[in-house]
Amino acid sequence: MVMAITAPLQPVPLRDVSPVALMRARAVADANCLRALARAALRDGAPKPQLRAGNARAAAHRVLAHARCMSVLA
Repeated sequence: MVMAITAPLQPVPLRDVSPVALMRARAVADANCLRALARAALRDGAPKPQLRAGNARAAAHRVLAHARCMSVLA
């Protein structure tokens, strides 16, 4: 089986991306990190894992909600 080597995707220059899109992309990345933190909290063996995981998930929700509100205002 021969696999074709494809060209890597070219990144979009930041000057071509709207500030709202950058803000929302950052919010999604932050929310993903918080969700990963919630998953880790359930497995790390530290005290009160359910509480810490819930707090991390709630923070992810707030980050996304804030970005959504800010993108409407922008």
